[in-house]
Amino acid sequence: MAVHWCAILVLTVHVYVARCTPVIDLNGPWEVLNIKRGYRIPATVPGSVYTALIESNIIGDPYYRNNDVNYKWIGREDWTYTRTFEVTADILSKASVILVAEGLDTFATIIINGQTNWTTNNMFIRYVYDIKDFLKVGSNNITIEFKSAVLMADALAQNSSYDIPPDCPNPAQHGECHRNFIRKEQCSFSWDWGPSFPGQGIWKNISIDAFNTGVIRELTATPLLVNNTWAIDIQLYLDVNNMNTTGRLKTSLQLAGITSSKSVSRTISVSTVQSKFLYRFAVPKEVPIHLWWPNGYGEQALYNLNVQFTSGDEMAQKTVRLGFRTIELVQEPVSGNSSQGLTFYYRVNNVPIFFKGTNWIPADSFQERITKTRLKSILDSAAEVHINSMRVWGGGVYESEDFYDITDELGILIWQDLMFSDALYPTTLSFLNTASREVSEQVRRLKRHPSIALWSGNNENEGIVSGKKDARLRQDYVRLYIDLIMPIVTNEDKTRPFVPSSPSNGPESKKEGWIANNTRSEYYGDVHYYNYYADLWDWKTFPITRFTSEYGSEAWCNYETIEPVFNESDLDYYSAMSNHRQHHSIGNQQMINQTKMHITLPNSNDPKQQFKNLIYVIQIHQAMAIRTETEHYRRYTNQLTDDGRGLTMGALYWQLNDIWQGPTWASIDFDVKWKMLHYYAKKFFNPNLISPYLEDNNLNIYMVIDEIPVYQYRSYAGNRQIQFRPLKTAKNLGNTKYEHRNKIKQLEKSVNASSGQVIMEIYNWKNMSPLKTWTIPFNLNLTSELIFQRNIADILSEAGCSDKKDCFFYFYLNSKINPTSTSWLPLTYFTDTQGVIPKANIQISNVVALSSTQFTVTLMTDNIAPFVWINAYRLSGRFSDNGFIMKDHLVQLTFKSREPVSIDTFKKSLSVQSLMDIYSN
Repeated sequence: MAVHWCAILVLTVHVYVARCTPVIDLNGPWEVLNIKRGYRIPATVPGSVYTALIESNIIGDPYYRNNDVNYKWIGREDWTYTRTFEVTADILSKASVILVAEGLDTFATIIINGQTNWTTNNMFIRYVYDIKDFLKVGSNNITIEFKSAVLMADALAQNSSYDIPPDCPNPAQHGECHRNFIRKEQCSFSWDWGPSFPGQGIWKNISIDAFNTGVIRELTATPLLVNNTWAIDIQLYLDVNNMNTTGRLKTSLQLAGITSSKSVSRTISVSTVQSKFLYRFAVPKEVPIHLWWPNGYGEQALYNLNVQFTSGDEMAQKTVRLGFRTIELVQEPVSGNSSQGLTFYYRVNNVPIFFKGTNWIPADSFQERITKTRLKSILDSAAEVHINSMRVWGGGVYESEDFYDITDELGILIWQDLMFSDALYPTTLSFLNTASREVSEQVRRLKRHPSIALWSGNNENEGIVSGKKDARLRQDYVRLYIDLIMPIVTNEDKTRPFVPSSPSNGPESKKEGWIANNTRSEYYGDVHYYNYYADLWDWKTFPITRFTSEYGSEAWCNYETIEPVFNESDLDYYSAMSNHRQHHSIGNQQMINQTKMHITLPNSNDPKQQFKNLIYVIQIHQAMAIRTETEHYRRYTNQLTDDGRGLTMGALYWQLNDIWQGPTWASIDFDVKWKMLHYYAKKFFNPNLISPYLEDNNLNIYMVIDEIPVYQYRSYAGNRQIQFRPLKTAKNLGNTKYEHRNKIKQLEKSVNASSGQVIMEIYNWKNMSPLKTWTIPFNLNLTSELIFQRNIADILSEAGCSDKKDCFFYFYLNSKINPTSTSWLPLTYFTDTQGVIPKANIQISNVVALSSTQFTVTLMTDNIAPFVWINAYRLSGRFSDNGFIMKDHLVQLTFKSREPVSIDTFKKSLSVQSLMDIYSN
């Protein structure tokens, strides 16, 4: 417990010496009680009962083995938080003393000094109550009694006059039922990639404010371009006690992190203090505005906006960060013919952007364990592989300020779902009231972030209700998302598009009463696509969409990640615990079935080694499958089929991160170790992509080159929109810093990268020298174009390759010595090549420490080796490349560790293998 004060000098027309609102910080030590079990244990706030029980050694690691089932009793019982705090006479002298609970999970009763007056029912709402009349000078008590969300959800479902599906999750998830009846993190009741841990607790900050006039509760702002001049629409929300006083509002703006930048401020007088102030801050013409761009398209310029409210001797202030950019969702008739559907793509700062992205789920079942460092490690990993967009999935939580601050800094555009997912929901008055407040608060909280690109009403619920004939369920859907939520979102934020669902057909869904007959249409909106039985290495398997916002293939996490949460006997792919960990019904068998279409399965007699080998080949399958599908979508950026499909402008694979250790669709596992897929993402999202594939009897090669608008650093009088010109360059500007201006100016003068050459080599698996080399010049007029097509039999004949299974292609862009990008293409599946590819002897020949966190590793091989996998056991970091084909005798890689490590420790951690190593002689 602490009381914080601060003195701040505010310069307006006069000089005020004012003090900040006194705050009693209620974060930190509490006690948690369970009357039924006689527990009274210490707890830390923010937190949950699970972490309190862990810290008191009452339970072990919730993720260990089948503890998700063993600990079900925790979520099915009631828990109480309590603590004391001191109140001074000065605090009680204030006109208002306000309790502010930023997040209570979920059903709670708040008691102050034995007086009960307040209840909560929504995890995503801030609860604010005036508690002055219940306080006294000296020691005070606050108690928050939580009810089991599991039991409350069941009771609400039982009281419903009709069934609202789904009732319970698939038994493979070992989850809880009726999550759709409560406003709580939906996946806390389980999902097919995560466990059931329905928490209770104070999961966000809690404090007490005291003031006479008013305190700033929320500051939000949206930059907008008006008549080619930038302005900021500011919304200031106050908790107000006395409206019959005067005050001042001072607003200032400064480019964040650049102390020499010009700051501008404005002060206005307030004749009547209100709870809500809406005003437009026009940026003066003499202030140059730097645009915010997505990752790979320019800088992520950010500005600090500070608002101070002064009344009498009280002053409150709040600072937020924002970026200047425009965004549009373009849905126009394709080829001028609406019968061929509508486009679906984004323009940022008037530049069409292909969304190269992924999907985000909560990074832990226990939000209190998610640190900013952990978020930054995961999100940095996303930006590093050219990801410029990400969908925050609607079954988790509205993420923390840290999360959105980092995506702002990295230029990762956020498709923001509202937290409704894979279910239909009730439309009782109480449910609609709490949902209304939730959506309003969350949009208001998040809309200042330039990374937020779109609001989506839900995940997959339009598709669910589309298959229902019950008129009540269809009416409920429209009532919740169209009649209630859509007007709230569009009123709160007029600068971004809103779509009622993902996937959805946009204007076409509206024509069909907001519920499309076919939400998988390839002619409208976005599509989700999964197939657990087809050949995912065959590009013809996949739809030709306008925008694919979910697609994926499952794979196990890295072996060393699952190892600590299994015991020795569990480390068998076919063990009971392996099956328990798989929450996607028959998922383990599906992964085996799809993998063996392409790769002969390993044959070790040691179950532990076989488990390692199966994880390896399944990760190969996942990486190659998502590579094939993603390149398919990128090739269709400019293509249109005869029946009007194509013009694909988004590929968001499922999913980026993990909530625990296990088999999931993630490219980064729970230990923040990259799976093979994430290394492949660095290549299939490369701004300069060589995409070869076989079609019928031909070898086709596409070039896909993103357009890079070069950031212009010159200042412009009159505050015009920053000027740029599209420049196709062989180098990705990425997150260039302000000090790199000279480099950018040099790139402006470089040769247009729409012209270049692809160097194509063909190899025999048994020969490390190419059989033949071709140079393929190209000159692109569009982002994606076919640059080469030739009969494959003619190519093989010319190269002297007698059989497709004996050979593969390798490609370089512009140079073999320092290529902008590379690619490779096997001509058959590896089920055909086991007797063809010789076993390579790969050795780690040299390791050099460049620093305590960066090393070079040189690999040496005597034969061509496909899918080379190098690992630094139990070290957090990533290699410059992995899962690659090694066709040269020597390859040098770099390893970047997230923590300092000695060179001896690093050397001991290293191991390397390739495909042929998994087969016993």
